[in-house]
Amino acid sequence: MNTGQMMLVIGAFAMLSILALSFNSTMFGSLKLGLEMEATLNALSIGQSMMDEILAKDFDQKTTGGAKAFNYSDVTVPASLGSDGGEAISYTDSSYTLSGTFHDFASKSKFNDVDDYHLYKRKVKDPRLGYFFVYDTVKYCSEYTPANDTTSATFYKKIVVVVTHPNLPTLNDTAHTTVPIILKDIAIYRRYF
Repeated sequence: MNTGQMMLVIGAFAMLSILALSFNSTMFGSLKLGLEMEATLNALSIGQSMMDEILAKDFDQKTTGGAKAFNYSDVTVPASLGSDGGEAISYTDSSYTLSGTFHDFASKSKFNDVDDYHLYKRKVKDPRLGYFFVYDTVKYCSEYTPANDTTSATFYKKIVVVVTHPNLPTLNDTAHTTVPIILKDIAIYRRYF
């Protein structure tokens, strides 16, 4: 082989290397985007399920079992929001199967009103992506400006559900801080119904 042919072979290998790197970079970017999309959809689904579970409960501990509240003083004071004595879950709640028996999230059977979910933590396992972590807060909010929290009781409780996972999209390519999925809703007590 002469020098000209050797140069052509080296050039061909260089072009092949560049093409392979470009292909790998494209495939990695596509895989990363696919995982981010799957994690986002799963996080939204998990967050919405959590929100549905919370909103299905009674508004307040003092309005369970058909009891009525007509004044703000008839509902739980803001400092006492959270699970009550026998309802307390002091660990990160998770469903599991033990000896062939499925055990659902403890909150589904222990909690009976919306504010029991204040500062509640849950770990949800996904078969493909691993664990998602859910954090809930419940606070009273203003009836006229629900975005504003209040330090006194009202007939409006703002629920915030935050879902985190390592595969959620990041703020930018250099920071590895993922953006959590945040869902908000309001539980309203209709005192005259």
